[in-house]
Amino acid sequence: MTEPPPLPPEILFHRYFQNSSRHPENRLAYRGKQDLDALPTPLASFLREVQDALNEALRNEKQNIAEHVKHPPFHFDYIEATVPNALAFRFANYSFIGITMPLIHRLWDSCTELGKSNAVGALLEVPRTPESEEAILTVMFQSQLTFLVSHEYTHHVHGHFSQLAPGSTFLNEILSNSEAGNLEEQAFEVDADGYAVYHVLSHLITGPRREQALEILGCAQARPERQDEILFYSFVMAIAAFLFILAPISADASTIYNRTHPPQAARMNEIMHSAIGWCKQNRPDLVAVLTLSKFQTLMTVVLAAISGMNGIGDWSGQTAFLASESGSEYSKKLRAHFRKHVQSL
Repeated sequence: MTEPPPLPPEILFHRYFQNSSRHPENRLAYRGKQDLDALPTPLASFLREVQDALNEALRNEKQNIAEHVKHPPFHFDYIEATVPNALAFRFANYSFIGITMPLIHRLWDSCTELGKSNAVGALLEVPRTPESEEAILTVMFQSQLTFLVSHEYTHHVHGHFSQLAPGSTFLNEILSNSEAGNLEEQAFEVDADGYAVYHVLSHLITGPRREQALEILGCAQARPERQDEILFYSFVMAIAAFLFILAPISADASTIYNRTHPPQAARMNEIMHSAIGWCKQNRPDLVAVLTLSKFQTLMTVVLAAISGMNGIGDWSGQTAFLASESGSEYSKKLRAHFRKHVQSL
């Protein structure tokens, strides 16, 4: 008697959320695989195209990378849910990555606002045409999704699951003000952000996305050095927009060590350290381009473009804490945990 063929990963992905052993609240919040055919055609087509490209990349990931732990094959999909989130989990011999539709809509809306911004268009030297808003939306949204999927991918391949407390079922991306974490978990997030930076920049500036992104933005004829700057700026603004749409968490010496994620201001700082590190290795000329003044301009432009969206808040409390003696001590301890984790890979 022949065995039935194995179930496709998308079916197993859906069954994970439908499993009766899951907590009822989780089953209500996360309902299963999103049926893309139920979405408006333009959005569904775009999401399907991005999903196919990311799953192809995940299927063709390099093997025998020294710092990677053994893991089942990957599958990325969208989740019908009531909350914005990105998840990494293992089930039925698959390494799954999921992004909920509420988060997709938030990302889409943030990139739509970036596309409408004259200041963003000027920084990217995108000619103001009826198609320019869609061009910026397309490039920014792809960078955000690639970053999120790469972030969750890192949780799988860098062994973060094996170091979590027993009973942890999946890793959440969207932070909250709950005090249920520690510095080790925060170091995992710094690690996942940094590894994602390398993947996105390699794909966007020196890899297969470069030609497509330059064509979409209308700068395929610009000098290569200027093209690098435009693509790098687009990446920084896309990631900043993602972090800005998250409700800011409070940061003080009494609670910061119990968070699951570093505060957004700290995450952005560490992301930029990783980005500069990538530039030093691959595009040294870009290091001099991103001055503190330019970085502050990019942040100001992004915040102005997406102000008013749900979750927008003030990072001033976070930055003030990080600049304090207690904040400096926190940053040193976080980096020490990060280095310890990296050395263990």
